[in-house]
Amino acid sequence: MIVDFIFDVASPNTYFAHKLIPDFEKRTGTKFRYIPCLLGGIHKLTNNQPPFIAYADCENKNNYQMIEIERFVKQHKLTKYKFNSHFPPVTIQVQRGAIAAQRLKIFEEYFECVISAMWENDKNISDINILHETLEQSNLDVAAIMNIATSQECKDKLIANTDDAVSRGAFGAPTFFYENQIFFGKDHLYQLEEYINSN
Repeated sequence: MIVDFIFDVASPNTYFAHKLIPDFEKRTGTKFRYIPCLLGGIHKLTNNQPPFIAYADCENKNNYQMIEIERFVKQHKLTKYKFNSHFPPVTIQVQRGAIAAQRLKIFEEYFECVISAMWENDKNISDINILHETLEQSNLDVAAIMNIATSQECKDKLIANTDDAVSRGAFGAPTFFYENQIFFGKDHLYQLEEYINSN
């Protein structure tokens, strides 16, 4: 049983979902397939806006979102989480790097490196030099990753992943696809689990 996980490390909810996935996989016997996409591209293609823009003038909504995050962090004991002071990031190089890491079969190490840099260690991974330093500190082969990440093939793959996610119904991240069903956001992982268990 494979669940497609549409992600961009720019989204804190991608981080939250990622933290819940290991236990989810154990409970259900499913495997999540991580698919790097560009969140900004998804928003553009679907005429969507990230919450911090969409609700910029609604103070109560923004305040509630922070309360909801605090509750989620406490509920799941995500004590390392820290909102990134460089938010919102530009993650196109990071997401291309994720595709490269998949090709090199080092995706898990790469993803843990960049997601923790973004949502635990307050790194400005939009800065290519900081991204390189962060990868080097995790003993990842930066040259090999960037050789693929800067190729036209990799650039085209990220675009194709993004277009495909939208064609399947995605409008943001994280989005999950299982069979012919779509589930959006960390808050609906329970619906995905219920659906898996009932089929």
